[in-house]
Amino acid sequence: MKIIIVGCGKVGFTLAKALTEEKHNIIVVDKEKSRIDMVQNSIDCMGVVGNGAIQSVLLEAEADTADFVIAVTSSDEINILTCMIARKTSNCKTIARIRNHEYAKQLDYIMKELDISLTINPEQATAREIARIARYSKSISSDSFFKGRLNLLKVKIPADSKIVGLKLHMVANVLNCNVLICVIERGDEIIIPSGSSTIMESDNIFFVADHSNVIKFFEGIGYSYKSLNSFMIIGAGRISRYLIDILTKNNSNCNIKVIEKDINSCKSLVENFPNISVVNADATDKDILRQEGIQDVDAFITLTGIDEENIILSLFAKAVQNTKIITKVNHLNFVYALKDINLDSIVNPERIAANIIVSYVRASNNANDSNIETLYRLCNDRVEGLGFRIKNKSAITDIPLRDLNLKNNVLIAGIFRHDTVIRPNGNDMIKVGDRVVIITKDNKFNDILDILE
Repeated sequence: MKIIIVGCGKVGFTLAKALTEEKHNIIVVDKEKSRIDMVQNSIDCMGVVGNGAIQSVLLEAEADTADFVIAVTSSDEINILTCMIARKTSNCKTIARIRNHEYAKQLDYIMKELDISLTINPEQATAREIARIARYSKSISSDSFFKGRLNLLKVKIPADSKIVGLKLHMVANVLNCNVLICVIERGDEIIIPSGSSTIMESDNIFFVADHSNVIKFFEGIGYSYKSLNSFMIIGAGRISRYLIDILTKNNSNCNIKVIEKDINSCKSLVENFPNISVVNADATDKDILRQEGIQDVDAFITLTGIDEENIILSLFAKAVQNTKIITKVNHLNFVYALKDINLDSIVNPERIAANIIVSYVRASNNANDSNIETLYRLCNDRVEGLGFRIKNKSAITDIPLRDLNLKNNVLIAGIFRHDTVIRPNGNDMIKVGDRVVIITKDNKFNDILDILE
């Protein structure tokens, strides 16, 4: 497909790279030539210098024949206007990054009246991901399918766990819980396992389960389940505000303390969230952190705008006590480099936003109305978790799974049917109306039929 991306900041660059890897024809637009050059030096794409909200600039970028126009500049208003003009110029679909929380209250109206196909708020999406990670104290990452009914979690297996040395087909019975281990990360090796695969000490594993079985699994492998109620958040930016809103709505008894060095940001936070504690101080002072009780909190979350600061503070927290640590890192190169540092959970807003948009684009890139609902990239983008909705009868429905000729490194990890989670085995069948989770090392699936040879 031909896709125009307006805005070449961090989100635009991450998105352009991801969509280029999907083999789409990408044209980037930005007012700054240096940003265009930066993108073109990294990926194979066309570039147009100019304001994407001007019709002549969009026409120069061939918007009249584009399939998508995606506006991710730093201005919500420019993004909305760009999408409006693009829709007037062609029959393309449009996606706008809209970050202002005041606009967030009327997104349905904006999308309907201005004919915008999708809106994305990276900060809000990041806050939701952090809240999911914080739900389980020992999870490294946490994604969910089908409106939270099915969880995809990453956890490190303790050295003394009773499942070390077990074959996967034995795990559910030994732990008496309904889970399916779908990825094993062992050093640099990524394994899509079979029932005969063996769990080894210090493996990082991804597993699929509903909430009740998640708790059973954690307790079974040697972790006590602990609800997180006290949070120390460093930084008072947009992500922090969205996160505080989510945490307080999910748990009215949670105790939140925010440390922020800008006094005006502190005042604004107090006005909007009178029931939390706000400390005007520099969190890089370890004495301040100790004084404010870092050693006693359930979760420590670094959300400043400086990656190095977030990383150093998280490492200090890890040295102080065994608390849940979540670190925001904006630069993807840092994310990859931090693999061996052993920080608990790292979130990257640009990658989160790109995954949402790539999922939507993939769902539109199928003549049969593709049924992709959710997409997550795992293991530094080497594995994908895909959620499909089965709309029609096809070559994969009403056939025992053992009789399906699946591609290599493809696993059917979960079936959701009539509010029931099914841990699939060879006798189960996919039926029309089901929602299905697929784990794969192939990053090109657009439709559920792509899992077949």
